[in-house]
Amino acid sequence: MGERIRGFDWSSHPLGPPSQWPPALRMAMSLCLNSSFPTAVYWGPQAFVLYNDAWSVIPAEKHPWMLGQPAEAAWADIWDIVGPQFRRVFEDGEAFALYDQMLPMVRGGKPRETWWNYSLTPIRHADHTVGGIFNQGNEVTGLVLARREREAELGRWREMFRQAPVALLRGPRHVFEFINGAYARLIGRDDVAGKPLVDALPEIADQGFIDLLDGVFQSGEPYIGSGASVKLQRAAEGPVEERVVDFIYQPIRDAAGQVDGILVLVTDVTERARAEAALRLSNWQLGEERARLASLIEAEQRARMALRRFSDSLEISVTSRTAELTRALQAQQAAADRLRAAFATDLIFQGFMDSDGTLRDANPASLAAIRCQLGDVVGRPFWETPWFAQTEGASERMREAVEEASRGSTASGTMTIRLPDGERTFRFLVRPVRNARGEVVGLVPEAQPV
Repeated sequence: MGERIRGFDWSSHPLGPPSQWPPALRMAMSLCLNSSFPTAVYWGPQAFVLYNDAWSVIPAEKHPWMLGQPAEAAWADIWDIVGPQFRRVFEDGEAFALYDQMLPMVRGGKPRETWWNYSLTPIRHADHTVGGIFNQGNEVTGLVLARREREAELGRWREMFRQAPVALLRGPRHVFEFINGAYARLIGRDDVAGKPLVDALPEIADQGFIDLLDGVFQSGEPYIGSGASVKLQRAAEGPVEERVVDFIYQPIRDAAGQVDGILVLVTDVTERARAEAALRLSNWQLGEERARLASLIEAEQRARMALRRFSDSLEISVTSRTAELTRALQAQQAAADRLRAAFATDLIFQGFMDSDGTLRDANPASLAAIRCQLGDVVGRPFWETPWFAQTEGASERMREAVEEASRGSTASGTMTIRLPDGERTFRFLVRPVRNARGEVVGLVPEAQPV
């Protein structure tokens, strides 16, 4: 910047040649150009801009055009903010500093949110009148945005802890130090502070939770429980209630790194567990209906074979058999109608496939998830369908589940797959359907979002 200033055509500029600059300006520029900190000098009533190398990155694409420009033209994008600040220094002669000042600077052709710490100091002539402004500062945009994100994250954690049951236990006896309102509602009491867990909730002493807490306290490793049944006496004279919970035991360490407490985070999933139990019953009933349907289909096939064998010579028998077949078909259609009504649920994904894994049917909810029609997937191996094509390892895992079910065992598990509307996690099972002789005649894949 020293070379740029020396090479600048000052002959036609209001400031004139540097050799004729006032002593105060020359002294300020000596400090500016020799400073490694971002520094600018604004001189004269129009506040012409002079600056050093460290400051040259601040105006971005306006450098080096900004050299020698009036401040109002140079900072037109933020003049409504900095203009009054400059006038204050020129008129009052008082220095001041600003921290975390937002300046909407134009960078890359667009206004950008930028944040700054900077100072404005008057430069005085020998007669103490203000001739210019000595400006130093640095950008803190990254720090401000990081702090904003941290505060947002803390807000999300606060909301989570406000809604979910939370307790803090201290020491090897797991003494309650803190519980929030949600935890108090879960256990049915709020007078447990200062009490060991075994005294505050004696009904859980033999349910295994204290052993788990002891293990976390001794090992320093967190424990995650899912779908655990816990019996709680939520009212002093009331019955013991069974609840189903997911929970986390997170060890808390002191300054020396030793475990001195455990943070307990609980989610009451009782209603979800009840709904899942009802769903399992419904699925069992659906499986029975499918088995009956398979039996009817088998009966139809046997009837057709008999009709072909006796059709040439036994017209009376054929007529009787035809009537019998008609009744069987009507029964089959009625069963199919009932099956289809149960099959068209939006709560779970369901399908039906041959025992070798060839897909024969799928309900509307599962087809909507992959944005396909039934004809797009029927006749294909289930593990090669779009439900699993976008998720690494999903096809292999589902093929293993189909093979396990085809051998007569129900395969189940949890899987996260990528669908057109994003990743979703499901609890799934693949269940064999047997005929009256116990043979596997089909497979039922089912999945429920979690």
